[in-house]
Amino acid sequence: MTITMLTVPTVIVITLATLVVARMLLEKRMSHTDDELIDAVESLLPQTQCAQCGYPGCRPYAAAIVSENAPVNLCPPGGESVHAQLVALMGKQMVGDVPSTPAPAVAIIDETRCIGCTLCLPPCPVDAIVGAQGVMHTVLETECTGCELCIPACPVDCISLTPAPIEVAQPLDIPENTRCINCGACDPVCPVYLPVQTLLHDVRTGHDSLSAVHGVERCIECGLCNRVCPAGIPLAQLFASAKRNLKLEQEETASRDRMTERYSAHENRLQQRVDEAQARRSQRLEQNREWS
Repeated sequence: MTITMLTVPTVIVITLATLVVARMLLEKRMSHTDDELIDAVESLLPQTQCAQCGYPGCRPYAAAIVSENAPVNLCPPGGESVHAQLVALMGKQMVGDVPSTPAPAVAIIDETRCIGCTLCLPPCPVDAIVGAQGVMHTVLETECTGCELCIPACPVDCISLTPAPIEVAQPLDIPENTRCINCGACDPVCPVYLPVQTLLHDVRTGHDSLSAVHGVERCIECGLCNRVCPAGIPLAQLFASAKRNLKLEQEETASRDRMTERYSAHENRLQQRVDEAQARRSQRLEQNREWS
């Protein structure tokens, strides 16, 4: 009887400890899963950091979609494509108006009217405006996301948007009446030893990302595969188009990554200024107490 009385509290303590540890592990796992999902959502957003969704940037909007069940149709720069991808990722139904895909644009400053007030610099989420107090400002077109946040900040209305000179990937022109007969005649003639037949299949199957088509960037477009193809498929032309689209895809990915880094640096710098201002204010208050 004594052994039983001593064992019951011990069992209760062990059980409670086990439940606490299990809960902590579950919360940690759920938090980790949420972070991964937020990363996945953010990767689909255009990284313009325009705040048109009602959130201060793409990352906060992604977090709101995951944690607060925010609507997935609040991103005008992303348009129909991003909306469809978010619906597929989050498993939601299309509800409300689907944003139309806007034309790419960048900000320009009428330098003859610019007064060098620097009021447009803080709103730019990616620091794409260069200037100083009393000095004419200008926009780095390659870094501008066209977010429009600088326009209302300008007191003399010298900032406007203009269409961005952006090259868009073109669909591959594959004749419908040509079908590969899998003869393998193209593979031996390739001077850079590409698996031409496999490459053709990968390109024609319509990969979501051309980065999954390994080797197409090595094609030198010599045209030897065209000459031996009994089906008359313009292989070299197809690979040239795929290479061009792959380059555009890689440039877009690099630009998105760069915008994310610039936005993070911008936010950190603004926070640092706030912290420094608070530190100076605290120091002045401390000095006033000493004098009094």
